[in-house]
Amino acid sequence: MFGRKPQPGDGNTGIQNSGTMQNVQNQPGAFNSTQSQDNSGIGQEELRSIAELLGRIRHTMEAERGRVKDYEVCVGFLDMAAEQKLDSPEGRATATSLLAKIKEKCGGVPGLVSLIASTLSAVSALA
Repeated sequence: MFGRKPQPGDGNTGIQNSGTMQNVQNQPGAFNSTQSQDNSGIGQEELRSIAELLGRIRHTMEAERGRVKDYEVCVGFLDMAAEQKLDSPEGRATATSLLAKIKEKCGGVPGLVSLIASTLSAVSALA
């Protein structure tokens, strides 16, 4: 009843992982399973994508200026969000907070709200 079960032949009884992922743990009792991880940090492509989204937010805010409550405040928040270092947890938290404030103030501008939501999602995915 207690003790270790006999090890199977060449078959894999565990999960095979590869690529980029967060910290991983192998399945308990697995045999012949492999896994790897890459903690090399945030890719430049993701950071460029977020920078492009921030640019699109600015462009849309300018186009919808009359519908954006506290336009100048929102632009200031956007500038501060764009200055954050997104490769650090603190920078991501600050950018997320600032984008959430902009989203609150722009509730009546549907295209802008969806852009901000996409950007918030992209920043959250960096963690």
